Amino acid sequence: MQDSRRQGPWLSLAGSVLLVVAATGLGFLARGHVAPVNVVMVYLLAVVVCGRWWGLGSAVLASLLGVVTFDLVFVPPYLSFQVSDAQYLFTFGVFLVVALVISTLTGRLLSQSAALRVREQETLALYSFSRSMAAARDLVEIAEAAVSHTQASLGRPVAILLLKDASAAHRTLHRGVDLTPAEREAASWSLENGKPCGWGTSDCEGAGVGCVPLRTAHGVHGVLAARHPEGGRFLTLAQRRLLKAFAAQAAVVVERTRLAEEARQAQLLKEAEQLQDALLHSVSHALRTPLASIIGSLSALLDPDQLNLDEATRHDLAETARDAAEHLDYLVRDLLDMTRLESGHLQLLVDWYDIEDVLGAALGQSERILADRSVRVQVEEGLPLVPLDQVLVVEVLENLLSNAVKYSPPGTPIDIRARMSGAAMEIEVADRGIGIPPQDLERVFGKFYRVEGPGGPAGTGLGLAICKGIVEAHHGRIWAAAREGGGTVVTLALPLQSGTVGTEAAATDG
Repeated sequence: MQDSRRQGPWLSLAGSVLLVVAATGLGFLARGHVAPVNVVMVYLLAVVVCGRWWGLGSAVLASLLGVVTFDLVFVPPYLSFQVSDAQYLFTFGVFLVVALVISTLTGRLLSQSAALRVREQETLALYSFSRSMAAARDLVEIAEAAVSHTQASLGRPVAILLLKDASAAHRTLHRGVDLTPAEREAASWSLENGKPCGWGTSDCEGAGVGCVPLRTAHGVHGVLAARHPEGGRFLTLAQRRLLKAFAAQAAVVVERTRLAEEARQAQLLKEAEQLQDALLHSVSHALRTPLASIIGSLSALLDPDQLNLDEATRHDLAETARDAAEHLDYLVRDLLDMTRLESGHLQLLVDWYDIEDVLGAALGQSERILADRSVRVQVEEGLPLVPLDQVLVVEVLENLLSNAVKYSPPGTPIDIRARMSGAAMEIEVADRGIGIPPQDLERVFGKFYRVEGPGGPAGTGLGLAICKGIVEAHHGRIWAAAREGGGTVVTLALPLQSGTVGTEAAATDG
């Protein structure tokens, strides 16, 4: 209920007078039926009503007017301040004391009730503000939430300036109303000095805004500024308190966000260092073997003491050097591809291709590694053309075929299947090898990750990571699963519309 005291002091004075007049009228009507002393109760009721509606001052005025009116109207001689019976003096005194006590208690109760309402509104505003701050994920969302809640609570234009980082005092994020040069100068002063300024303080009083710094123990993170509307009132004490509370909460959230970002950057740096160590370790071991084979074969061919080698031996040494050089080229290509994927410089040359042509190209380039293998290809009839970069997709299929050969016994068949699944085309490469443990089915697509096993083939652990990067660059998906009857099946899904992935294709990953 609205406090009537907000309507001005004249209303409360007029209300006190009217209530005393009304109490006098009631007492006058009842004068022939009750003793004059009992009329005092009607005046006490008027005092209570005045205290309830208009506060302590109105109740005190009603008390004094009640004593005077009671003496003039109900105590003989009437319309005179003379008292015929001394006992009425005692009645006047007790009535005045009781009325003043009631006035004080009623006014105090009313003030406490109003203070509690203000506190309740502040608590609700702070709760809503804290919820919005907790849901904010970055500085932009923090700034927008702070501005909207502060404007709603204070009922006046608000702006916030946040430092984008702790080291750039003049690189700020600005949200809310556009500040005038004088207002921005006041906000900059508050930001640099870490103190409130503007109206209500001794600094920058003529700026037209009240600025509160967003300060924590680790420094100042920004400024919250509330504009003084032209012709409007300054902030009340409760509003200033609320503005400072908003600024304190926003400062904590900004600091928390920055600390979280610093922790994330530190974690990324740590992971980068670990990745670099893994890269050096993996590359040093992976490159050493083919280099040693090349050097050993060429040294044997060039050794003067070995000039009498027969043609078959020379051919074997040359073939060994060639195989090692091809393996070395394969490793270097993997490293370069991984670098392109990580840097985001992979450019797709997408065109429409028949999937049978793509499979044929992959099988042709993998002819040497598939020399002792039976490859069974099953292509669903009536497949449409699919948009892809043929060179990169062929490289993916080569990697999958190479893995199938490496991780399956010699002579076992490899199955390739192409079919439609919703809005995507799925290509499966399946082997009858040792399989992948269930806990590693997703991890095998990570960089430098290889399934541990006795006597496993050497490698860098980049092949499947590169496959995943290329397929995702096509907006597709790739996953591995255990094959029924033993072995592994790797499936890649390519969307038929460039830039989209069909929901049906995504749902095939069981």
